[in-house]
Amino acid sequence: MREIGIGGLRMRLSSVLKRVEQGELVRVSRRGRPVADIVPVESPEEQRERMIAEGRITPASKPLQENPPPPIDTGTSASELILAEREEDR
Repeated sequence: MREIGIGGLRMRLSSVLKRVEQGELVRVSRRGRPVADIVPVESPEEQRERMIAEGRITPASKPLQENPPPPIDTGTSASELILAEREEDR
């Protein structure tokens, strides 16, 4: 990890961002005190794999159905059902 002061960051922002794009982590400091980290953005696949490894998400145990069953026609619209439910709650 490379550390750079805020003044240095202002003067060399373009080169710092280029290094971050190449995978380097950059810590920004003010008067020797760390205030921020600039890190490369993870792809959605990398985020998913990291979150699985951390136990924050659990992958699906089986794939989604390609052709889900068609909706059932109840003869009543969703709007009518919602309005009727609201009336019951009053």
